[in-house]
Amino acid sequence: MTTVRETTDTPQAKPIVGTRTWARVVGSTGYLVETCPEFCTDDHDSDQTAIGVDDLNHGFCFTGPEFPVFDADQGTALVPILGGRVQFDPYSRDPRRRRPHMHFEPFQDEVMECLTPDEFARIIATIREHCDQLDAVYSRFAQIHAAWTEQA
Repeated sequence: MTTVRETTDTPQAKPIVGTRTWARVVGSTGYLVETCPEFCTDDHDSDQTAIGVDDLNHGFCFTGPEFPVFDADQGTALVPILGGRVQFDPYSRDPRRRRPHMHFEPFQDEVMECLTPDEFARIIATIREHCDQLDAVYSRFAQIHAAWTEQA
């Protein structure tokens, strides 16, 4: 069984725990004092200087299982599914992004953005319901497979 785990944007980085405050240079003459929310595991190394204020976000990533999926260019490749990021964009013009929200990636490079907890709960329920259907398909498939005799 594969477990979901929290990660940082860079796999080798260790999660950062607790509130952090740091100075952020903005433009050529200003700076802001930024404070990470407690859930933020981003290292913010690339956020130390900014052209604009609104390019900062805080959050943490989580990964799901990887499956060997056929790709026309690469052959079979491990593809992650059911991963995502809980994120907060404090300076966004979009009010949905100024609160913690979910970016859910059901399949590699397919993103559902700005989900609320209720929207994410509905997605989880749909996936769980589909897994129940897959269990039924598995039972039927196992019966068919066990009863199969090679056609002459």
